[in-house]
Formats: sequence, structure tokens, C-alpha cells
Amino acid sequence: MIPASCYNYPSGYFKKSAAALETAINTAPAYRSWKVLDPGSGSSGTDSDAIDLRYAAMPELTKQIIRENFPSGLVPDYRDIEKGLKTGEIEYTFTSGTTGDRVVNIWNQQWWDAAEASSWKLNSALACLEYPQKEAKLASSLNVGISCEEDLPMESRITGNKLYLNEKISILQWQERHFQRMAAELDFFKPVILETNPSLLARLAFWAMDRGVKMYSPAVIVFTYEFISEIHRKAIRRVFSSPLVSSFGTTETGFVLQECEEGFLHQNIDFCRIDFYPLKEKFGGPGLGRMLVTTFGNPWNTVIRFDTGDLVRLHNNGICKCGRSQGLIAEAVEGRVTNCTFTADGKLVTTMDADRALSQIEGLRDYHLEQKSQSAFELQIMIDVNCGGGKSGTAKSEKITDEALHVLQLLYGPGGGYNIKVMENILPGPAGKFRRTQCDFEYNIKDLFYES
Repeated sequence: MIPASCYNYPSGYFKKSAAALETAINTAPAYRSWKVLDPGSGSSGTDSDAIDLRYAAMPELTKQIIRENFPSGLVPDYRDIEKGLKTGEIEYTFTSGTTGDRVVNIWNQQWWDAAEASSWKLNSALACLEYPQKEAKLASSLNVGISCEEDLPMESRITGNKLYLNEKISILQWQERHFQRMAAELDFFKPVILETNPSLLARLAFWAMDRGVKMYSPAVIVFTYEFISEIHRKAIRRVFSSPLVSSFGTTETGFVLQECEEGFLHQNIDFCRIDFYPLKEKFGGPGLGRMLVTTFGNPWNTVIRFDTGDLVRLHNNGICKCGRSQGLIAEAVEGRVTNCTFTADGKLVTTMDADRALSQIEGLRDYHLEQKSQSAFELQIMIDVNCGGGKSGTAKSEKITDEALHVLQLLYGPGGGYNIKVMENILPGPAGKFRRTQCDFEYNIKDLFYES
């Protein structure tokens, strides 16, 4: 583990770290067995090294542990769940995911809003706004909002100051009328914030580009829910003049990292602790690794050392031109650990590595890369039928396919088997989010990391 002392933290951060751990091991049932592992149990000290040692001695919180101990496992024993549900202080919420990833969590909206408001301070475009703001959301209804097979009128998709632009569970349900409706509603509703799955907003951006439609640009566009492809970021920039801000977090941990105006991700230190564990050097460490996140101040949910499942690349020197110097600073979230692929000689390729290479192909609009075996790959691609000047559609497809093959050979090795398919559409995953890369053969994820 890279110790917290390597970064710049205020003293209050370690007080919150100590308080979160004490609350968990002394009051939350799921952590009872952890107390005997704590080298500083009962200590009120807030020395950074001592706190780091205490956290390093603790196990990881996994989704399986949360499921096995629901509903009371992470709730302090002095809280009454039934009373909290009746008063509306809490509710149950499902995370979007596959069967193995889905979790039911205790949700406290007041804490969530406070964490989001705190994260806004980490970006100048958001920091100048009062929280909350008039907001539109564009996401799969599996992730957020209202789900309906029928088309709902706009007034049925407005809750408070939020407009949900999409009620469909899949992008494949979008017809021309839905694109027209989203464009018209953005112009009419005029949200200050547009929070979105980047892949969905990119589809709207491509639609606008193809038809020459001018889109309303909100004060800020916030990307969340999924990894953003550089292909999609470029398309969105062409259509919208808004500042683009990436927000990283999970349903379990709230708002963990926020992108600043310089393009780096800053830790939301008032609401979470991060313990960083690097990959082994041969797999891309020590600057690339995973995060175990502990939440601060949630009165209903004690989340200690939760593995978010994502790979984060640390900033090379921890100093950002934006002037914010406290907490962990990351260059990027490079995708989920489970979505890594591997070269012929066993080197790890993150989703961002693959995306960086594929995004250089002009005319590529979307893709899904699946590694079938150590040497066999299947790449599904969507292309821009308008690119390539006077070339026929077939010629365009062949040109882009040839370029994609060359990219894959450079990335994974010339000896691999590469099957490239041009698709009319690419399906999102079962959670409504797009999985850019995946590896189908089994490997032990723990073998990639130094011991935590």
C-alpha cells in the first residue's frame, strides 16, 4: 500500500479515518470479526502512520459481504432501520450490474447530496454554482430515473429540479423521435447541469452531427456511470460547448474523485478515505492500482475499505496546476480490473490503453473488444457511414477494418487471431452500461497485485 503520508492531507482527515473505523468495528455487525485484527483497537490517536497501519490490517469489504449481511450489517447498532424507512430518512436502492455485482444498499439521500456538493468544489466550473442546480439526466433507466416501455411525456419525467431525458432500458429502443425529443427538451428545459452516461450522450451527439442539429449547451456536462471513450469525448466536444467534467464514485461510496479544470481527478477528502494498492510492476504498477474506499459521515452505512473494482493511475508528481493540493490526485480511472485484456507475453492492457489506440481510427464511432483466449480477439465496431469522401460504404468499412487490425496487432502482437465485425449497433451490458473491453479466459485477479 502507498501510505497516506505520501499525499497532503489535513489533520481532520485522519480524525475522520479513525472515527469511521471505530464506528464500524464497534457498532456495525458485519465488522465484528475485524476488531481482533485492529492493532490500535480503542485508540483515539490520529497519527497518520498509526491510522494507516490500522487500516492496512483490515480485510476488504466486498459486494458479497454486503449481500450476506444485508440489511443491518453495515448499519450502526444504535440505528433503527424500520423507523428510518418509515420516516423516509433512508430507503433501499439497487446497484445496476450483473447478477454477481448487484447489491441492495441502505440509501441516505441527505448524505449523498452533501457528498456531491463537496465534490463540486474540486472543479472551477462547478464550484462557482450553488448546489443543487436545475439538472437533466441522460442515462439508462436501469441506472437512474424512471423506466417505461411506453413513451412518457416530459412532465412525467420531471422530479423536483431534475428532468430524466430517457425512460428506456436500452439504447436500441431509441428511434428518430426520441433523438428529436431529447434535443427539443434540452432546449426547452435549459438545465444548468447535464449528468450523463458518456456513451448515450455520444449517440445524441452523432445524431446531431449527422443532421446538422444545433444542441443546447448547459453550464456543465458531468460524465458518470461508465468509462468514457475518447471517441465519444471528441464527438461530444464537437456538438456541445459546455465544460466536460468526469465524476467517479459508486453507489456504495458516493462521490470519490472529481475531475478538475486541468483534467486530473481529485479525492473528495471530506467524504472518503482512499487506500491505494499498486499492480505488480510487470502489470503496470506501481503508478497504476486499485482503490479501497472508506466513507466518512454517513450515519446509516459504514463502508470500510470497499473495493471499487477500478484501476486508477496516480498523478506523476501529485502537484496539479489547478492549485488543489490535498488528497490523492489521479491522472485517470483506466477501467475496471475485470475488463483488462492481455498481450501475447502476458502484459496487462487496461480499457484506456485499448481505447487510446482505437480512438485514433478516423470514422470509428463505437466498439467492443473481447479477448476470447490468450491469442484470439473479436472486435465489434460501428463506423461513420459519412466518412471517407466519395468512397462507397463497403470501401469505407474495409479501410476502417484494416486500420483496426493494424492497431490490434501493434497493441497485442502480430501473432494473434483478430476477428473484426462491422455492426449496425453495439449492445450495452446487462446493467445498461457499455463494456468496452473484456477478457473471457479465467485468471486470478489477486495475482496482478502486491499483497494488500
